[in-house]
Amino acid sequence: MKVLQVSEFIEIVNGILRETLSGEVFAVEGEVSGFKVSQGQWVTFDLKDDKGLLNIFMVLRNLTVPVEDGMRVRVFGYPRVYPKFGKFSITADRLELAGEGALKKALAMLRARLEQEGIFDPARKRTLPRFPQRVALVASRESAAYGDFIRIVNERWGGLEVDLYHVLVQGERAPQEIVNAIAQAQGSDYDVLVMTRGGGSLEELMAFNDERVVRAIFASKIPTLVAIGHERDITLAEEAADVRGSTPTDCARRLVPDRRDVLYELATLADGIESAMLEELEARQTILERAFDAPGTWLTGRRTELESISGNISSGVEVWLKDLAGRLVNQARLLQSLDPKGVLKRGYVMLKDAAGNSVTSISKLAVGKEVAIVLQDGEAGATVTRVGSKKIQPKLL
Repeated sequence: MKVLQVSEFIEIVNGILRETLSGEVFAVEGEVSGFKVSQGQWVTFDLKDDKGLLNIFMVLRNLTVPVEDGMRVRVFGYPRVYPKFGKFSITADRLELAGEGALKKALAMLRARLEQEGIFDPARKRTLPRFPQRVALVASRESAAYGDFIRIVNERWGGLEVDLYHVLVQGERAPQEIVNAIAQAQGSDYDVLVMTRGGGSLEELMAFNDERVVRAIFASKIPTLVAIGHERDITLAEEAADVRGSTPTDCARRLVPDRRDVLYELATLADGIESAMLEELEARQTILERAFDAPGTWLTGRRTELESISGNISSGVEVWLKDLAGRLVNQARLLQSLDPKGVLKRGYVMLKDAAGNSVTSISKLAVGKEVAIVLQDGEAGATVTRVGSKKIQPKLL
């Protein structure tokens, strides 16, 4: 018998468990209980059925689907005994939802969260070009959906450049392949990015409900057209796309018009243009005929307009002249009242010194100084004999 230390024994047990019960050969399915996220990076919960319970541990970044208590899930990983506490648990590498009920519940949770972020907002959705030339097609080359899409496109329009980005459309690796294909297509000058696959069960379509795929479609710089499954199947990828097709065939019909419809539309447009041109020519011909047949009517109308304009001008000039004459009379009266001769006629005189300047103040006079007295009809010389100020007393009447 070999005696082992506790840590050695646990190490041997873990080695045996890892070699015989790896996640590549088994998965454990059960109901989630006590789901918890610690420090934003560790996930722990119990997985149970009617007769047993297992502790599950996993890294948060490996959890790609929303999980809550009561969901039925399938865990892939390896069992181990945690040496420090001697606790048996399963370290999960990945987790899948099991059962349609769990899938629908997880989808509802994810849809509500993405909708709150505005991922499905109709206001941000773009329209597709009516006549695309280059298309990136994300699909499986082995799928019937791919064949139907190409056939319908060629029947309806033809000459379209379609680049296929082959991907898995279900399974564990499918979401990442789809995300990579969308990212690769962004580097080219495509008019539309199309994603399609045929119908299947809810579990088979889960790659197109993956959060990574939905966010890649939302972030696409290229307008997106997505059709997954049958008409009743609606995936989150379709809800995030700019345009949804109910089936791969409907997807092709939404991408390109039918050439027969376009030819009919062009013919109708040509007929409309021709009819409009003929109507315009007839209308202009009628105008010319009327102009040649009735030049007198036109001249009479113009003569009436000129007479009216002439009358308005004459009336305006007459009013202006009367106003101008009145202002001239007023100005003349004002000038006449300011004329010094008019003042002299009323008995006033004006003194000038020897230089001929008007004497306006007694301070400019001196005894013996000669001045000239200006009257209304002539001048007289005088010599100043006295200078002094004397207030004039008003007479009482």
